[in-house]
Amino acid sequence: MSKQTVPSADEISAEDFKAYLDKYEDCIEAISASKASKPGDKTLAQLDKYRYGAAIDEFSGEKPKKHMGLDDVKTLVQWKLRHGKFRPTLMNLVSSNSPDFVKKTVQEASDSYRKNSDAAAALAILTKLKGIGPATASLLLAVLDPDRVIFFADEAFYWLCCGGKKESIKYNAKEYQALSGEARKLCKRLKVKAVDVERVAFVILRQQDNDLPVEKGTKKEEKPQRPKVSPPPKSKAKKLGENAKFDMEAYSQQEPIPLQPRFAEIKRKIVSANPDAIAASWNRLLRELKREIDLITAMNAAEVIPSIDFDDVSNASAVQSLEKREDFSSQLKKRGVGIIRGVVPKGTAVAWKQELDDYIWTNPQTRTSTCGSLPKEHAVYKLFWSPAQIKARALPNVLAAQKFAMSHWSTPGPRTPSSASSVSAPPLVSPTTPITYADRIVVPIHDPWTQHYSPLPPSTAQVDNGSVERWEPDGYGRARTYSYIFEGWWEGHDPWDASARVLASPDLYGGGGRCSVFRMFQGWLSLGHGQPSTSTQPNHQAGAGAGAGLAVLPLLKHTTAYFLLRPFFSPGTALYSNTTLDPQQKWSAFLSESNWTLLPPHKQDSILHGALPSYAQEINSLLHPHLRLAESLVPVPTLEPGDYLIWHPDLVHAATTTTAGEGASSTMVCLPACPLTQGNVLYLAQQRKAFLAGATGPDFASGGGYAGETGHVGRPGTGEVGEAGGEEGLRAMGLWAWDEEDGVEVGEREREARRMGNGILFPDGFGGV
Repeated sequence: MSKQTVPSADEISAEDFKAYLDKYEDCIEAISASKASKPGDKTLAQLDKYRYGAAIDEFSGEKPKKHMGLDDVKTLVQWKLRHGKFRPTLMNLVSSNSPDFVKKTVQEASDSYRKNSDAAAALAILTKLKGIGPATASLLLAVLDPDRVIFFADEAFYWLCCGGKKESIKYNAKEYQALSGEARKLCKRLKVKAVDVERVAFVILRQQDNDLPVEKGTKKEEKPQRPKVSPPPKSKAKKLGENAKFDMEAYSQQEPIPLQPRFAEIKRKIVSANPDAIAASWNRLLRELKREIDLITAMNAAEVIPSIDFDDVSNASAVQSLEKREDFSSQLKKRGVGIIRGVVPKGTAVAWKQELDDYIWTNPQTRTSTCGSLPKEHAVYKLFWSPAQIKARALPNVLAAQKFAMSHWSTPGPRTPSSASSVSAPPLVSPTTPITYADRIVVPIHDPWTQHYSPLPPSTAQVDNGSVERWEPDGYGRARTYSYIFEGWWEGHDPWDASARVLASPDLYGGGGRCSVFRMFQGWLSLGHGQPSTSTQPNHQAGAGAGAGLAVLPLLKHTTAYFLLRPFFSPGTALYSNTTLDPQQKWSAFLSESNWTLLPPHKQDSILHGALPSYAQEINSLLHPHLRLAESLVPVPTLEPGDYLIWHPDLVHAATTTTAGEGASSTMVCLPACPLTQGNVLYLAQQRKAFLAGATGPDFASGGGYAGETGHVGRPGTGEVGEAGGEEGLRAMGLWAWDEEDGVEVGEREREARRMGNGILFPDGFGGV
């Protein structure tokens, strides 16, 4: 259906204006009936009657019946959220104002406006309130003077200032001044009130989009049913298979593997630039590594891996919660791993697990595999759109936890060489705008051996997001991600600099199991119980929740610097060459910094220890002896249903079996935290197509005749996403446009990122799928 013609605000007649105004009430009733409300919440129709009826009656005029308080402001904001764009954090911000401060501020603005008739001055006073930007301030002032003050609504701005076109709005004072001027002209020409202009604009713009009845009493058109989807075209299998990012068995390096000669040239260039600094940096690193790993081995897992209750994350005002957040954040940035407890209520998580089990039982065609090094530690279900996954990704608590996690990253701007003549602007990154990356279901495999004997610590671990690319100029070198390390100052490396990641190319070889998006955190959401370990070892492995199925080396900066510098150095004396020392003495002598030498440029070979094109970075005890994996890998503590485990993309980690009894293993929803960036949105556009068709996630399309979930019974759709997470959940899936209003939660660069994202996902106009 084509859009209807928008009447010009400069030419609309008084008769046509009245005709549109007469349609407003029916339009609101129609929209209100289409929007579900929680039990006990007011409907849009009820809130609208308050906005244009009771509120104006109580607060307008020279002698208002009462003064506006916090509860009144909250009701008006609730109307604004239901009437226009929904912003889930706005109400929390507004509610954080003290009642006395709200009453005093609104009274001050009211007195100023009634005395001077200066709307701009009154708006400036109102924006002192938390959560009140120019648009919401104009709403409060429009209630005080509905005849002359117009609410800064999108529809009003589009009609009066953009000729009906939906152009980008910055919601600043300059735009509101232009809107007020156009509204005054129309009010004067037609002898109407500002409050009626905004309602007419609402009808015209909504009717233009064909989502309102054209004539009063006209039967509302039924929404077209979603057509049955057909299986997507078969895609070619990935070069190395869908599970390569987990499966280290495929190439586990027991001996260093020479690569192409060009890698030797890359190493020569790095060493030639700063040989003395690199050598000194390496020695400092070895001393710090030994000290930190010694400390880790004396601690238990709960002391090493920080955790925080979600209630303390969401409680922004409590001093005690603030202290807990600061302590958690400090540890998270050092360790690179953390647990947010109780993100999903335990009962809800357990119910999701049952739904997942039912979904798999009902659809026996679901493809599964195992992964990890020998023996296989994880079962992987190639599911992306099960009810449990859809609900988990859209849940407001999960999105809030991801925003909190991503707030630890910064975007200071790309690091340029000292010889560069100019500094590039920071890339567009919005950590306050999480997007969904659809990954699979992981179930750690039960190992009955560990119920009776202490589990053997992993001897092989990995780092995701590429391998050789970390040394290559066209890989991470494009963003100078690790430049401080390669220049001889490992302490200056900032693993939390987003600008050094967004511009990097972590996958130059089309590796199987690659991740095409920038993940600020990899994450697992637990849907089941992982039982505590039965280990009796006297270090951090004792009492650890091995049921989580993951072990980590919680020294983010240290380990990154180590495996990147390791290929440039060689031991002077081999481990078993000295026959006069006992084994412990041999080991200490071998690891001693005096035994390791930086090879000169002409002796650098092509070996990058543990790195091969198209594979993840392997970390093992033979190639990376100073990491002491047998001692330093810490099993993740017990994860209860609803707990959210997050870890940095550079963190060394290893899949492990679980000590839980048969059937008691936890089920993990792979749930990375990904910010809004240009590359991530481009991937999200592809993923949205896969979701609507029931196909596998774009990064996991392996062909082979597997139709994904196109024929799965009970597969959720867009409606279920909306029910689980509202508009914010839909936005994360690329199914609804992001809010570009300035507000107080985001900066201009983040608003620009949202505008960019909307332009990619909705090129024909912002809206929803």
